[in-house]
Amino acid sequence: MLEKIEILNEFGFGELCSRLRKISLRGFPNIKIYERADIKIKALNPGQIRSEIFTPQPSVYLTELNKVSQVYEMFLKKGIDIFQLDGGVDYLSYENKETKEWTITPSVVEILPIKFGLEKGLDYSESIGDKLKTVMREKEYVINQEVEKLDFPEYRRFRGETVKIPEICDGSHRIESAIRKGLEQNLLFIDSPVKGFPYYATPKPYNCIHEEPERIEEKIDKTHVLTSPGHKVLYRLFPSGGINSGNVRPLKEKFD
Repeated sequence: MLEKIEILNEFGFGELCSRLRKISLRGFPNIKIYERADIKIKALNPGQIRSEIFTPQPSVYLTELNKVSQVYEMFLKKGIDIFQLDGGVDYLSYENKETKEWTITPSVVEILPIKFGLEKGLDYSESIGDKLKTVMREKEYVINQEVEKLDFPEYRRFRGETVKIPEICDGSHRIESAIRKGLEQNLLFIDSPVKGFPYYATPKPYNCIHEEPERIEEKIDKTHVLTSPGHKVLYRLFPSGGINSGNVRPLKEKFD
């Protein structure tokens, strides 16, 4: 159980952008995915999020929502609203006799050009760049066939078109927590990341979210763009850039 937090440093939008531009990809450490991206903060209410934003995971978990609520209350006591951040906060958490260093920022929405299939599903053929194609050939990774089976009946008007889709890529549970509290929240919108490296999970309409409180260890409702374990090369390494907007992993954690 989280016992307390200690604020180390509060920083503004300029420092936040500087950290974001250093973030790389798990399979491509030399690619700074947001190096030249357009980064903005927008305030959205629950209705706007449900109608305008896509999510990679339709399921949310009560244990994580409870954790977000606890962190929210702890920050409020220190005069900080984690749903209204316009920069970020470095802090320490004290939990189960462990002290960990974290960074919290607004939740992140990445705006991605994605092509809708002519009949249904998504067509990622134009989203895969040459560098990623080379790795896919070497490792025998392929595009997940499940991607082509996805159906977006309310988006049929986009069939055969490439559309910029705003998809949550960090902080899903914090976004949902604010929605359930009826709160407007600040979100980081990152437009024009480096081409050729799509987000590792496909977007799904936000209004299909439901609860699976017992399945927190396995997010089975995500549809990966590449077959496993190839999707992992596309992970955005937020901790390596000093960002932990989802509040679910330590700042200094190293990936296997």
